[in-house]
Order: sequence, then structure tokens, then C-alpha cells
Amino acid sequence: MKKGAFWGFAFTLAISGALAFAEGASAKICDNDPTSSSGCSQSYYGTWSFQSSQSGSYNSDHRLSRSGASVNDFYVWKFPTLSSGRATLEVYLGSSKFTNREADYQALSEGWQEFEYVGSVNQYSAPSGWNTVGNIYLDNAKAQVMVTGKDYSGASSTQTGADAVSL
Repeated sequence: MKKGAFWGFAFTLAISGALAFAEGASAKICDNDPTSSSGCSQSYYGTWSFQSSQSGSYNSDHRLSRSGASVNDFYVWKFPTLSSGRATLEVYLGSSKFTNREADYQALSEGWQEFEYVGSVNQYSAPSGWNTVGNIYLDNAKAQVMVTGKDYSGASSTQTGADAVSL
């Protein structure tokens, strides 16, 4: 009986250790104004003003959508190749200028046909710093994260912020 309990315990440890290893990879951060050494890049459609010397923002800068932007205004962070597995999407919010009450975030892993909804964040009331959006599964490829300028809460004349994201 003791021998069976030992092997059951050993098996449990082996499985939990394997899961911790698969999910324990370091997060990669991409900023809105990435350095070439980061391996990240960005693109956007619509009007996203660059605002520098912003206290509270990641690396002291961020992007801001025009007031009342639509779903056709979007900002995309492009990551280099990431390991496959479960990843948590977090966004850095630190500016009172971010007033979108329901900013939708989507992700794309190379090889997928389209962006997949991950979650939304109330940028207006979110605490300053890193905020969790949701989890996605990466397919050992380059990944992209997108936020649209549209405020899905129905509020008008709000502005969406784009600062740093982490996977």
C-alpha cells in the first residue's frame, strides 16, 4: 500500500511540475514605442497621437486615439516568436487620458485566420499599472495584440489608450 501511495504521489509531482514548466515561461513586454532590440513592432490605423513625457505611462509615453474613435481605428502590438502554451494578456494603463469604459482586446497567433477576442478593460477606472485582460493559447509563433478605439460601453467622446502589453 505504501509503495502505491509513493508512486501516486510521484506521478502527481511529475504532472504538476510539467504543467508549471509549460506555463511558467517569462512574459514578453511590447511597448507602444518599441526599441529595435526588443524584437517588437507596432502598427495602427486611424489617428493615434504619440504622447511623450507622460508620468505614469510605461517608459513615459503612450498612444491615444482620437475622441469618439470607431472599430476601424485600431492599434496593434507585434511580438517576436513566442513559445507555445497558455499566456496571460496584460495591459499597462497609467494615464487619466485613457477614458474608454470598455476597451476590447484581441489576439492573433501566426497561422490563425483572424483575431480572437481575449477580453475588455475599463481603462477609465482601471488601477494604474498592469491589468489582466484574459488568457490565450499561443501556437509557438509570432503573436499580435490589438485594441480598437471603439468604446463598447456606448459612452461617447472617450479616448482609448495604447501603452505596453505583456504576453
